[in-house]
Amino acid sequence: MRHASWLASGVASLALLGGAGFLQAADKDTTSRPAADASALPADDSYKHVFHEPFWNSTKMDCEPVFFVKDKGQDFATAKLLFVPAAPPALRSPDLATVYEPGKDFTWKSGSNVIELLKDSRIPFKTVEEMSPPKGAKNTLQGVLWSEGHFFHDLQPQASYEHAGLWTWQPTASEPKLARSITKLKEQRAFKVVAIGDSITEGYNASGFKKVAVPPRQPAYPELLALLLERHFGSAVSLKNLGIAGTKADRAFTQLEQLKSERPDLVTIAYGMNHGERPELFEATMRKLLAAVREAVPDADVVLVSSMTQRLPATKFIGYRDVLLQMAGENVAVADVTTPWIELLKTKSFTDISGNNFNHPNDFGHRLYALVIFQLFTMV
Repeated sequence: MRHASWLASGVASLALLGGAGFLQAADKDTTSRPAADASALPADDSYKHVFHEPFWNSTKMDCEPVFFVKDKGQDFATAKLLFVPAAPPALRSPDLATVYEPGKDFTWKSGSNVIELLKDSRIPFKTVEEMSPPKGAKNTLQGVLWSEGHFFHDLQPQASYEHAGLWTWQPTASEPKLARSITKLKEQRAFKVVAIGDSITEGYNASGFKKVAVPPRQPAYPELLALLLERHFGSAVSLKNLGIAGTKADRAFTQLEQLKSERPDLVTIAYGMNHGERPELFEATMRKLLAAVREAVPDADVVLVSSMTQRLPATKFIGYRDVLLQMAGENVAVADVTTPWIELLKTKSFTDISGNNFNHPNDFGHRLYALVIFQLFTMV
Protein backbone atom coordinates (compact mmCIF):
# COMPACT_ATOMS: atom_id res chain seq x y z
CA MET A 1 0.00 0.00 0.00
CA ARG A 2 1.53 3.29 -1.11
CA HIS A 3 0.50 6.20 1.03
CA ALA A 4 1.20 9.82 1.31
CA SER A 5 4.54 11.27 1.78
CA TRP A 6 3.28 13.81 -0.73
CA LEU A 7 1.80 15.97 2.03
CA ALA A 8 3.96 17.11 4.88
CA SER A 9 1.42 16.24 7.55
CA GLY A 10 -1.97 14.53 7.83
CA VAL A 11 -4.94 16.74 8.56
CA ALA A 12 -7.79 15.55 10.70
CA SER A 13 -10.72 16.97 8.77
CA LEU A 14 -11.82 19.74 6.44
CA ALA A 15 -13.56 22.99 7.16
CA LEU A 16 -17.10 23.95 6.22
CA LEU A 17 -16.99 25.96 3.05
CA GLY A 18 -19.57 26.49 0.33
CA GLY A 19 -21.18 28.61 -2.37
CA ALA A 20 -24.63 29.48 -3.76
CA GLY A 21 -27.39 29.03 -6.35
CA PHE A 22 -28.28 26.48 -9.13
CA LEU A 23 -28.63 27.71 -12.72
CA GLN A 24 -28.95 31.30 -11.62
CA ALA A 25 -27.05 34.22 -13.05
CA ALA A 26 -27.33 36.14 -9.79
CA ASP A 27 -24.08 37.10 -8.08
CA LYS A 28 -23.06 35.31 -4.95
CA ASP A 29 -21.05 36.19 -1.90
CA THR A 30 -17.49 35.81 -3.11
CA THR A 31 -15.73 37.07 -0.03
CA SER A 32 -12.11 35.99 0.06
CA ARG A 33 -11.39 33.30 2.56
CA PRO A 34 -8.12 31.65 3.55
CA ALA A 35 -7.66 27.93 3.27
CA ALA A 36 -8.42 26.15 6.52
CA ASP A 37 -5.81 26.07 9.24
CA ALA A 38 -5.25 22.54 10.52
CA SER A 39 -5.36 23.76 14.11
CA ALA A 40 -8.89 25.08 13.56
CA LEU A 41 -10.26 21.85 12.16
CA PRO A 42 -12.47 19.43 14.10
CA ALA A 43 -10.75 16.62 15.97
CA ASP A 44 -12.50 13.83 14.05
CA ASP A 45 -10.85 12.12 11.08
CA SER A 46 -13.82 12.05 8.70
CA TYR A 47 -11.99 13.58 5.75
CA LYS A 48 -8.30 13.02 6.36
CA HIS A 49 -8.32 10.63 3.38
CA VAL A 50 -8.56 13.65 1.07
CA PHE A 51 -4.94 14.34 1.95
CA HIS A 52 -3.71 10.86 1.07
CA GLU A 53 -2.03 10.07 -2.19
CA PRO A 54 -4.38 10.39 -5.21
CA PHE A 55 -6.32 7.16 -5.63
CA TRP A 56 -4.76 6.51 -9.04
CA ASN A 57 -1.33 6.26 -7.36
CA SER A 58 -2.46 4.05 -4.50
CA THR A 59 -3.53 0.49 -3.80
CA LYS A 60 -5.92 1.73 -1.14
CA MET A 61 -9.25 3.31 -2.02
CA ASP A 62 -10.85 5.58 0.57
CA CYS A 63 -14.51 6.64 0.45
CA GLU A 64 -15.47 5.56 -3.04
CA PRO A 65 -19.19 6.34 -3.54
CA VAL A 66 -21.53 3.57 -4.68
CA PHE A 67 -25.16 3.90 -5.73
CA PHE A 68 -27.22 0.71 -5.42
CA VAL A 69 -29.80 -0.11 -8.08
CA LYS A 70 -32.13 -3.13 -8.19
CA ASP A 71 -32.54 -4.15 -11.81
CA LYS A 72 -35.44 -6.09 -13.27
CA GLY A 73 -35.16 -9.75 -12.38
CA GLN A 74 -32.67 -9.12 -9.57
CA ASP A 75 -33.46 -10.24 -6.05
CA PHE A 76 -31.32 -7.51 -4.52
CA ALA A 77 -29.72 -4.22 -5.53
CA THR A 78 -26.06 -4.11 -6.61
CA ALA A 79 -23.30 -1.58 -7.18
CA LYS A 80 -19.82 -1.74 -8.72
CA LEU A 81 -16.49 -0.70 -7.24
CA LEU A 82 -13.71 0.79 -9.35
CA PHE A 83 -11.28 -1.97 -8.34
CA VAL A 84 -11.55 -5.58 -7.20
CA PRO A 85 -10.96 -5.53 -3.42
CA ALA A 86 -8.30 -7.77 -1.92
CA ALA A 87 -10.55 -8.35 1.10
CA PRO A 88 -14.14 -7.50 2.04
CA PRO A 89 -14.65 -3.74 1.60
CA ALA A 90 -15.62 -1.50 4.50
CA LEU A 91 -18.91 0.23 3.74
CA ARG A 92 -20.12 3.31 5.60
CA SER A 93 -23.17 5.55 5.35
CA PRO A 94 -22.90 8.71 3.23
CA ASP A 95 -22.32 10.81 6.36
CA LEU A 96 -19.64 8.28 7.43
CA ALA A 97 -21.39 7.84 10.80
CA THR A 98 -22.71 4.29 10.32
CA VAL A 99 -20.62 1.23 9.54
CA TYR A 100 -22.56 -1.32 7.51
CA GLU A 101 -22.03 -4.98 8.33
CA PRO A 102 -20.97 -7.60 5.77
CA GLY A 103 -23.25 -10.61 5.95
CA LYS A 104 -26.04 -8.48 7.38
CA ASP A 105 -26.28 -5.40 5.15
CA PHE A 106 -24.32 -6.55 2.11
CA THR A 107 -22.33 -9.37 0.60
CA TRP A 108 -19.22 -9.45 -1.56
CA LYS A 109 -17.58 -12.36 -3.36
CA SER A 110 -13.80 -12.63 -3.53
CA GLY A 111 -12.49 -11.75 -6.99
CA SER A 112 -15.45 -9.50 -7.78
CA ASN A 113 -15.97 -5.73 -7.82
CA VAL A 114 -19.73 -6.10 -7.22
CA ILE A 115 -21.42 -5.50 -3.86
CA GLU A 116 -24.92 -6.93 -3.36
CA LEU A 117 -27.38 -5.89 -0.70
CA LEU A 118 -29.13 -8.40 1.55
CA LYS A 119 -32.81 -8.73 2.43
CA ASP A 120 -32.99 -6.54 5.52
CA SER A 121 -30.11 -4.23 4.62
CA ARG A 122 -29.98 -0.73 6.06
CA ILE A 123 -28.32 0.53 2.87
CA PRO A 124 -30.54 2.69 0.61
CA PHE A 125 -31.18 1.78 -3.02
CA LYS A 126 -33.43 2.59 -5.97
CA THR A 127 -35.11 0.31 -8.49
CA VAL A 128 -34.28 0.61 -12.16
CA GLU A 129 -37.82 1.90 -12.70
CA GLU A 130 -37.27 4.65 -10.14
CA MET A 131 -34.13 5.73 -12.00
CA SER A 132 -36.27 6.65 -15.05
CA PRO A 133 -39.42 8.32 -13.68
CA PRO A 134 -42.39 8.99 -15.94
CA LYS A 135 -42.70 12.43 -17.53
CA GLY A 136 -43.93 14.99 -15.05
CA ALA A 137 -42.90 12.98 -12.00
CA LYS A 138 -41.13 14.61 -9.09
CA ASN A 139 -37.32 14.75 -9.23
CA THR A 140 -36.97 14.09 -12.93
CA LEU A 141 -35.04 15.85 -15.68
CA GLN A 142 -34.87 14.71 -19.29
CA GLY A 143 -36.20 11.28 -18.37
CA VAL A 144 -33.84 10.46 -15.50
CA LEU A 145 -34.03 10.75 -11.74
CA TRP A 146 -32.56 14.12 -10.79
CA SER A 147 -32.35 16.40 -7.80
CA GLU A 148 -30.23 19.14 -6.33
CA GLY A 149 -29.36 19.39 -2.62
CA HIS A 150 -28.33 16.23 -0.80
CA PHE A 151 -30.87 13.85 -2.39
CA PHE A 152 -28.20 11.80 -4.19
CA HIS A 153 -25.57 12.26 -1.52
CA ASP A 154 -27.91 10.48 0.92
CA LEU A 155 -28.08 7.50 -1.47
CA GLN A 156 -24.32 7.06 -1.95
CA PRO A 157 -22.61 4.92 0.72
CA GLN A 158 -18.82 5.13 0.88
CA ALA A 159 -16.60 2.09 0.28
CA SER A 160 -12.99 1.75 1.44
CA TYR A 161 -10.73 -1.17 0.58
CA GLU A 162 -7.29 -2.31 -0.57
CA HIS A 163 -6.69 -3.66 -4.03
CA ALA A 164 -3.91 -4.88 -6.31
CA GLY A 165 -2.40 -2.70 -8.99
CA LEU A 166 -2.89 0.91 -9.99
CA TRP A 167 -5.68 2.48 -12.02
CA THR A 168 -5.63 2.28 -15.80
CA TRP A 169 -5.47 6.09 -16.10
CA GLN A 170 -2.33 7.89 -14.97
CA PRO A 171 -1.50 11.58 -15.41
CA THR A 172 1.62 12.28 -17.42
CA ALA A 173 4.39 14.61 -16.34
CA SER A 174 4.93 17.58 -18.62
CA GLU A 175 7.20 20.55 -19.02
CA PRO A 176 6.54 22.96 -16.15
CA LYS A 177 3.90 25.49 -17.18
CA LEU A 178 3.35 26.96 -13.72
CA ALA A 179 6.96 27.74 -12.78
CA ARG A 180 6.13 31.12 -11.24
CA SER A 181 3.49 29.64 -8.95
CA ILE A 182 5.63 26.66 -7.98
CA THR A 183 8.52 28.95 -7.08
CA LYS A 184 6.31 31.12 -4.87
CA LEU A 185 4.84 28.07 -3.16
CA LYS A 186 8.22 26.44 -2.60
CA GLU A 187 9.44 29.68 -1.07
CA GLN A 188 6.35 29.54 1.18
CA ARG A 189 5.20 32.98 0.14
CA ALA A 190 1.56 34.01 0.60
CA PHE A 191 -0.35 32.67 -2.40
CA LYS A 192 -3.78 33.62 -3.74
CA VAL A 193 -6.02 31.54 -6.00
CA VAL A 194 -9.02 32.94 -7.88
CA ALA A 195 -11.45 30.39 -9.32
CA ILE A 196 -13.68 31.36 -12.26
CA GLY A 197 -16.37 29.09 -13.63
CA ASP A 198 -19.93 27.81 -13.49
CA SER A 199 -21.94 25.85 -10.91
CA ILE A 200 -19.28 23.16 -10.53
CA THR A 201 -16.75 25.81 -9.53
CA GLU A 202 -19.32 27.48 -7.30
CA GLY A 203 -19.61 24.25 -5.36
CA TYR A 204 -22.54 22.12 -6.51
CA ASN A 205 -23.00 19.30 -5.15
CA ALA A 206 -20.21 19.01 -2.61
CA SER A 207 -21.53 18.05 0.82
CA GLY A 208 -19.99 21.22 2.27
CA PHE A 209 -21.70 23.49 -0.27
CA LYS A 210 -24.18 25.66 1.60
CA LYS A 211 -27.19 24.42 -0.38
CA VAL A 212 -26.25 20.84 0.50
CA ALA A 213 -24.64 21.29 3.94
CA VAL A 214 -24.68 17.71 5.26
CA PRO A 215 -21.93 15.59 6.84
CA PRO A 216 -19.14 15.07 6.06
CA ARG A 217 -19.30 18.63 4.65
CA GLN A 218 -16.45 18.30 2.21
CA PRO A 219 -15.58 21.55 0.40
CA ALA A 220 -15.83 21.93 -3.36
CA TYR A 221 -12.80 21.56 -5.58
CA PRO A 222 -11.51 25.18 -5.43
CA GLU A 223 -11.36 25.04 -1.62
CA LEU A 224 -9.83 21.56 -1.74
CA LEU A 225 -7.17 22.79 -4.16
CA ALA A 226 -6.24 25.66 -1.84
CA LEU A 227 -6.03 23.24 1.10
CA LEU A 228 -3.91 20.77 -0.85
CA LEU A 229 -1.47 23.46 -1.96
CA GLU A 230 -1.24 24.82 1.56
CA ARG A 231 -0.61 21.41 3.13
CA HIS A 232 1.92 20.34 0.50
CA PHE A 233 4.03 23.49 0.26
CA GLY A 234 3.44 25.08 3.67
CA SER A 235 2.40 28.41 2.16
CA ALA A 236 -0.54 30.49 3.39
CA VAL A 237 -2.99 29.96 0.51
CA SER A 238 -6.13 32.09 0.18
CA LEU A 239 -9.02 31.67 -2.23
CA LYS A 240 -11.56 33.85 -3.99
CA ASN A 241 -14.29 31.75 -5.61
CA LEU A 242 -15.99 33.66 -8.44
CA GLY A 243 -17.92 30.66 -9.76
CA ILE A 244 -21.54 31.43 -10.72
CA ALA A 245 -24.08 28.72 -11.53
CA GLY A 246 -25.67 28.60 -14.95
CA THR A 247 -23.02 30.71 -16.67
CA LYS A 248 -20.92 30.34 -19.77
CA ALA A 249 -17.44 31.70 -20.36
CA ASP A 250 -18.72 35.04 -21.62
CA ARG A 251 -19.86 35.89 -18.07
CA ALA A 252 -16.21 35.94 -16.96
CA PHE A 253 -15.55 39.04 -19.08
CA THR A 254 -17.74 40.98 -16.62
CA GLN A 255 -15.52 39.84 -13.74
CA LEU A 256 -12.18 41.09 -15.05
CA GLU A 257 -12.08 44.22 -12.92
CA GLN A 258 -12.85 42.18 -9.82
CA LEU A 259 -10.20 39.68 -10.86
CA LYS A 260 -7.66 42.48 -11.26
CA SER A 261 -8.45 43.85 -7.80
CA GLU A 262 -7.75 40.44 -6.23
CA ARG A 263 -4.14 40.39 -7.50
CA PRO A 264 -4.08 36.57 -7.77
CA ASP A 265 -1.04 34.38 -8.19
CA LEU A 266 -3.13 31.68 -9.88
CA VAL A 267 -6.40 31.79 -11.83
CA THR A 268 -8.37 28.62 -12.57
CA ILE A 269 -10.91 28.82 -15.41
CA ALA A 270 -13.49 26.03 -15.73
CA TYR A 271 -16.27 26.21 -18.31
CA GLY A 272 -17.93 23.86 -20.78
CA MET A 273 -20.88 22.28 -18.98
CA ASN A 274 -23.32 25.01 -20.03
CA HIS A 275 -21.90 25.42 -23.53
CA GLY A 276 -23.37 23.72 -26.57
CA GLU A 277 -21.53 25.24 -29.51
CA ARG A 278 -19.04 23.46 -31.75
CA PRO A 279 -15.53 22.99 -30.31
CA GLU A 280 -13.99 25.60 -32.63
CA LEU A 281 -16.44 28.25 -31.39
CA PHE A 282 -15.80 27.26 -27.78
CA GLU A 283 -12.08 27.55 -28.50
CA ALA A 284 -12.50 31.06 -29.91
CA THR A 285 -14.33 32.20 -26.77
CA MET A 286 -11.81 30.57 -24.43
CA ARG A 287 -8.82 32.02 -26.30
CA LYS A 288 -10.38 35.48 -26.07
CA LEU A 289 -11.05 34.98 -22.35
CA LEU A 290 -7.55 33.67 -21.70
CA ALA A 291 -6.04 36.70 -23.42
CA ALA A 292 -8.24 39.04 -21.38
CA VAL A 293 -7.32 37.32 -18.10
CA ARG A 294 -3.61 37.45 -18.90
CA GLU A 295 -3.88 41.12 -19.75
CA ALA A 296 -5.79 41.85 -16.54
CA VAL A 297 -3.40 39.90 -14.28
CA PRO A 298 -0.16 39.39 -16.22
CA ASP A 299 1.74 38.11 -13.18
CA ALA A 300 -0.74 35.28 -12.53
CA ASP A 301 -0.45 31.74 -13.86
CA VAL A 302 -3.58 30.23 -15.40
CA VAL A 303 -5.03 26.71 -15.25
CA LEU A 304 -7.72 25.85 -17.81
CA VAL A 305 -9.90 23.03 -16.49
CA SER A 306 -11.68 20.65 -18.85
CA SER A 307 -15.09 19.51 -17.62
CA MET A 308 -16.64 16.31 -16.40
CA THR A 309 -19.27 15.01 -18.80
CA GLN A 310 -23.04 14.99 -18.53
CA ARG A 311 -25.15 11.85 -18.76
CA LEU A 312 -25.38 12.60 -22.46
CA PRO A 313 -22.68 11.30 -24.89
CA ALA A 314 -19.25 12.71 -24.12
CA THR A 315 -18.50 13.92 -27.66
CA LYS A 316 -18.95 17.61 -26.83
CA PHE A 317 -16.71 17.43 -23.78
CA ILE A 318 -13.97 15.55 -25.63
CA GLY A 319 -13.98 18.27 -28.28
CA TYR A 320 -13.77 21.01 -25.65
CA ARG A 321 -10.96 19.17 -23.86
CA ASP A 322 -8.96 18.84 -27.06
CA VAL A 323 -9.10 22.55 -27.90
CA LEU A 324 -8.14 23.47 -24.33
CA LEU A 325 -5.11 21.18 -24.49
CA GLN A 326 -3.93 23.13 -27.52
CA MET A 327 -3.99 26.34 -25.45
CA ALA A 328 -1.33 25.24 -22.97
CA GLY A 329 1.85 27.27 -23.00
CA GLU A 330 4.13 29.38 -20.87
CA ASN A 331 2.33 30.18 -17.59
CA VAL A 332 -0.81 28.38 -18.86
CA ALA A 333 -1.53 24.75 -17.95
CA VAL A 334 -4.51 22.51 -18.68
CA ALA A 335 -6.07 20.26 -16.04
CA ASP A 336 -7.70 17.44 -17.99
CA VAL A 337 -10.59 16.25 -15.82
CA THR A 338 -12.52 14.96 -18.84
CA THR A 339 -10.26 11.98 -19.56
CA PRO A 340 -10.21 10.42 -16.07
CA TRP A 341 -13.94 11.12 -15.70
CA ILE A 342 -14.66 9.14 -18.88
CA GLU A 343 -12.27 6.42 -17.69
CA LEU A 344 -14.20 6.18 -14.41
CA LEU A 345 -17.41 5.64 -16.36
CA LYS A 346 -15.98 2.53 -17.99
CA THR A 347 -16.45 0.82 -14.61
CA LYS A 348 -18.55 3.10 -12.41
CA SER A 349 -22.10 4.27 -13.06
CA PHE A 350 -22.66 7.98 -13.66
CA THR A 351 -24.90 8.01 -10.58
CA ASP A 352 -21.99 6.78 -8.43
CA ILE A 353 -19.95 9.92 -9.03
CA SER A 354 -22.53 12.62 -9.76
CA GLY A 355 -24.17 14.82 -7.16
CA ASN A 356 -27.40 15.39 -9.08
CA ASN A 357 -27.36 12.54 -11.62
CA PHE A 358 -27.10 15.01 -14.49
CA ASN A 359 -24.30 17.59 -14.60
CA HIS A 360 -22.65 18.09 -11.20
CA PRO A 361 -20.00 16.08 -9.34
CA ASN A 362 -20.44 14.68 -5.84
CA ASP A 363 -17.70 14.79 -3.19
CA PHE A 364 -15.67 12.16 -5.05
CA GLY A 365 -15.99 14.16 -8.29
CA HIS A 366 -14.86 17.35 -6.57
CA ARG A 367 -11.87 15.47 -5.18
CA LEU A 368 -11.04 14.33 -8.71
CA TYR A 369 -11.13 17.93 -9.96
CA ALA A 370 -8.92 19.16 -7.11
CA LEU A 371 -6.37 16.35 -7.42
CA VAL A 372 -6.05 16.64 -11.21
CA ILE A 373 -5.31 20.36 -10.84
CA PHE A 374 -3.03 19.78 -7.86
CA GLN A 375 -0.83 17.28 -9.70
CA LEU A 376 0.13 20.07 -12.15
CA PHE A 377 2.18 21.48 -9.26
CA THR A 378 3.81 18.21 -8.24
CA MET A 379 4.42 16.24 -11.49
CA VAL A 380 7.03 18.39 -13.19
